Amino acid sequence: MPVITIFSASYCRGDEVAGEVARRLGYERIDREVLEWASEEFAISVEKLVRAMRGASSVLDKFSRERERCVAYIKAAVGEKLKRDDVVYHGLAGHLLPRDITHVLRVCLVANRDYRVALAVEREGMTKRAAHRMMKRDDENRKRWTEYLFEAGPWD
Repeated sequence: MPVITIFSASYCRGDEVAGEVARRLGYERIDREVLEWASEEFAISVEKLVRAMRGASSVLDKFSRERERCVAYIKAAVGEKLKRDDVVYHGLAGHLLPRDITHVLRVCLVANRDYRVALAVEREGMTKRAAHRMMKRDDENRKRWTEYLFEAGPWD
């Protein structure tokens, strides 16, 4: 019956959590399909859609409104893909579901920095310093996304 959206920091095992939640509940799991559907439906590259969620607004965006269009495309895709019940969605676009939909459980998954760094080092074979830099960049991208949408930080 409900929809579960999971928003996570990098290296918090968000993919694994989403997969296990979907498996245990017998729900469908959706993630990248949202962007792929928007890409096909609106003839725009997945990369542009990802940049709209992860990048900062540019000066030219005030004139072109490209980011606004991309977000509208993603919002339409989220609506299309999550109009069914019994779905687990993991990703940044879960924030685009209207707040007044009452059967959506919104989950924010985050872990302490040391845990995340250790996991990144283990999985990616990078140094601790490189992992810290990458996480700072990822966290900043998530912050820009939620500030763009809500004028609030990602963990608020």
